[in-house]
Amino acid sequence: MRQCLWISKGFKMRSLFLFLPAIAIPLMCLQLSSGQPSSTATVNTPQKPLPPLTLLPQNTPVAPIAMASHPLTSVKKQPQKIIVHKHPPKAKPESSNKKANIRPSTAPAIEIRVKVAQGNNLAIASSTKANIIDGNGQVLEQLPPSEAFQVSASNSTILFKDWQMPSVMWLEPTRGGAVFVGNHWYRGKLLLIAQGDKLIAVNYVDLEQYLASVVGSEMSAAAPIEALKAQAIAARSYALVHTFRPASSWYDLGSVMWNM
Repeated sequence: MRQCLWISKGFKMRSLFLFLPAIAIPLMCLQLSSGQPSSTATVNTPQKPLPPLTLLPQNTPVAPIAMASHPLTSVKKQPQKIIVHKHPPKAKPESSNKKANIRPSTAPAIEIRVKVAQGNNLAIASSTKANIIDGNGQVLEQLPPSEAFQVSASNSTILFKDWQMPSVMWLEPTRGGAVFVGNHWYRGKLLLIAQGDKLIAVNYVDLEQYLASVVGSEMSAAAPIEALKAQAIAARSYALVHTFRPASSWYDLGSVMWNM
């Protein structure tokens, strides 16, 4: 009998456990669909009222908003190479009396025309090879050095060897040579001019070379240096004046005999 009772009680309990889930599951689904909490008890939480909004007057200063400080990103600079000399040069002391770098000035080349000889027949020569040039600039012949030749004039025509040249003839030495006419040597070149039956010899020479010859011929080399300077200044002034007021259309200075 006891076994039967235990069996009947176990069957009732098992049927109860099987019946409860069948009721509980539909109720849970119904509550989820309605959106209400599973607990039937509602909790009323008291809400605090918000404080009233107060407007600031127009003249009330407003504090500036502090900006968040962000670290600035600095550009990376490449390291510079520093050259260190083992023996650095010593600085020269600056002298108070500095000499100005002044270049010696050179006088411009001035060519003057000097009448050195005249006559019906003249002997000419050159210390180096020289060219005989006519009035058109054409080279007619080349003379050997240190050999004299006779030149004459007839009816304003120059007669030289087998040449007959109207009016003028040039004698130009090469390599800076000197010319000979009227028993004297001269620097520069020589111009022969035929005027009727007369020849006029004009020396074209640089002013500085002219002064060296004139001062040397007029004064002794043993003269005081200041006297030589004064003579050179006088001769230069005399020559320059005649370049502006020439003695003739063919030459600047008249019949002045000067030799080397």
